[in-house]
Amino acid sequence: MQIRLEKFDHHSGRHRYCVLRLSQTLFGDWCVEQALGPIAAPGGQERRAYFSQHAEALQLFEAVRDRHVGRGYVPIPVQLGLL
Repeated sequence: MQIRLEKFDHHSGRHRYCVLRLSQTLFGDWCVEQALGPIAAPGGQERRAYFSQHAEALQLFEAVRDRHVGRGYVPIPVQLGLL
């Protein structure tokens, strides 16, 4: 599961993104990945959290998503490329 969130503040000229990804590792654990930073500028961060249960990982995924939406980020449809 993946979602991309973006926030555009036209008054200050700040444009930011956040990509959240929920996936299963090769060892059966669940990983919540979060990448965030400015759009079209250097910098940014990546965070990963690992869980043994899918429900715990999904709870964190939804909490981070809701927190960013509360801060003004909006979901952006992401089109995946065809192989």
